[in-house]
Amino acid sequence: MAPPSIRSIASVPELPKTAVVACLNADSSGNSELLRKARRAAQESDGEFYAVLVDSPHTRFGRVEAGTLLDDVIRASYFGAKIVRLKSSDVVGELIQFGRQSRVGRIFITRTQPRPFLRAFGRSIYSELLSRSEGFRIDVIGFERAN
Repeated sequence: MAPPSIRSIASVPELPKTAVVACLNADSSGNSELLRKARRAAQESDGEFYAVLVDSPHTRFGRVEAGTLLDDVIRASYFGAKIVRLKSSDVVGELIQFGRQSRVGRIFITRTQPRPFLRAFGRSIYSELLSRSEGFRIDVIGFERAN
């Protein structure tokens, strides 16, 4: 049998994306649930598990939020996540770029209220990620409102 040609090697389908990302949010009290669900998905797919925090010029939080976020990073590490800190003014673009480079198939986020200046323009990270996330499954962890 002849060895495979370059053409046949190039036509081999790409390996499936199995990595899972949990996007930590300094403004969210839902990071614990987010991490649990993302960890479970990573275990089910036998893929890498990343906990990602994207810093932007608009990221501002006080001592309480910083302490809560540190607790979440420690919890993510305990769950076996690789901790990744990205810096960019384009949060969604940076997250998508990381996802493509790291063979991510699923991204878990929490839905939070957009900041007032973004709300004025009808933008939120949540809606922007959904509109730009071709090739990724986006899992939104939300919270039921009490009636």
